[in-house]
Amino acid sequence: MNILCNAIDTLETSKTYTLENPKPGKITISAAVGVINDTVNSAVIRIGDNGSGIPSAIRDRIFDTVFTTKPVGKGTGLALSISYQIVVEKHGGILKFNSQPDVGTEFWIGIPIKHIVRS
Repeated sequence: MNILCNAIDTLETSKTYTLENPKPGKITISAAVGVINDTVNSAVIRIGDNGSGIPSAIRDRIFDTVFTTKPVGKGTGLALSISYQIVVEKHGGILKFNSQPDVGTEFWIGIPIKHIVRS
């Protein structure tokens, strides 16, 4: 939800539908079964937007605790660091992104699929 909320915030602040910019904001979400590290079956969720993208100067910091690009009072800087902790540290998954200026950003969330055998 944190990643989806960030995509919504990005579109609300970076793009508006005008005659000069006839491309409305768009969020895409997809889910599939994939593989992590060539061996681990996983559920892969991709969330993308066509916003302004993440500036290259801050890409290395977006998962840092209390780092935010939002104005004072708007964000806490905890959403992506908590998302990273849950996906990567708690579930052994992956959380990564690809971002291009003025094209948008797409996050990949990969959670290992574990089969529980109950007796």
